[in-house]
Amino acid sequence: MIIGLQVTAIIFALVMIYFAYLHYSRGELGALEILSWVIIWMVTIVIVVFPELLSVFAKTFAISRVFDLMVIGGFIVVISMVYVSYVRTKKLEKKIEEYVRTEALNTVEKNKKK
Repeated sequence: MIIGLQVTAIIFALVMIYFAYLHYSRGELGALEILSWVIIWMVTIVIVVFPELLSVFAKTFAISRVFDLMVIGGFIVVISMVYVSYVRTKKLEKKIEEYVRTEALNTVEKNKKK
């Protein structure tokens, strides 16, 4: 029997698949990225509909409830994504800073020649 929270999670996952498709059609996501997101959200739907599939993993890690396993897994995924985002942002900041410095020096050189 599917309860309200499961229905909400399924609808959310389907909406996220739709948003991923929209970003793909706009050219903001590549083929590998759209495939990854669709797989992630489809696995989410399967886990939401059949939570007993995770009971084996929960028992393996000595976690009493499947929900606890899902929360722990969610924290791990979110923390990993935040870290990757942070590293990419730092790289982008360095590139932008280097570009701005180069452009500023070029502008100063052009103004000196005038």
